[in-house]
Amino acid sequence: MVDHYQRFDLSNKVAVVTGASEGIGRDIAIGLAEAGADVIVCSRREAKLLEVKEIVERNGRRAETCVVDLRNVADIQSLKAFVKATTGKVDILVNNAGYAVTKPAWEVSENDWDTMVDTGFKGLFFCCQAIGSIMGEHGYGKIINLSSTFSESIVPGRSVYGGIKAGINHLTEALAMEWAPHGIRVNALAPTAVNTPSRQSTLQGPILEKVLARIPLGRLATPDDLIGAVIFLASAASDFVTGQTLFVDGGWVAAS
Repeated sequence: MVDHYQRFDLSNKVAVVTGASEGIGRDIAIGLAEAGADVIVCSRREAKLLEVKEIVERNGRRAETCVVDLRNVADIQSLKAFVKATTGKVDILVNNAGYAVTKPAWEVSENDWDTMVDTGFKGLFFCCQAIGSIMGEHGYGKIINLSSTFSESIVPGRSVYGGIKAGINHLTEALAMEWAPHGIRVNALAPTAVNTPSRQSTLQGPILEKVLARIPLGRLATPDDLIGAVIFLASAASDFVTGQTLFVDGGWVAAS
């Protein structure tokens, strides 16, 4: 008899999580470790990464830190070398790192554009390429790209960010098709607004009311909502799922 629960177990798996120093990325890295994975956490801020490392190791899993600026392809190549030197393999890649500017389209500067695109799209692609090549050597891997409800349904001030996230959905499909023969599954996870400490200062009063009015389930997402979805996409339970965007949005897109 098949033990379906065991198919969600990530024991003996190695996960790389970008943008893991705080917020969603931090919670995802810790959640993957709680499901059994060893993790390599990446961001530009080493002090914050060391805090995540301590939590993971306290829970009995291995954690390594790698300081990376995803805007620089040379840094991403250094991450690839670091992974090969420390663990020799990688089973899971979560491309969480991103950067958002909320401005009317008239006011978006070239610097705004470059920072958002280089971090959230260029960096994501070259992480897929670099870490995916390690997966290809072993004939198996799970790549999870962080998208957003704004890839399908937009609000004023998020034109460039929404365009990037729509691009991520399409890129996810393209890579899934191209890399399936190498055993690599590529999917995207698209949350609505997530109730993290960094968002609590902005999601208040009328803004919060406006957001909640667009979510049929009547609440913001929590990190736990995303962690469950990530574990599914990272585990053997989703081995026949690729090229998909999973909306964890309380019905936002459907209602839009």
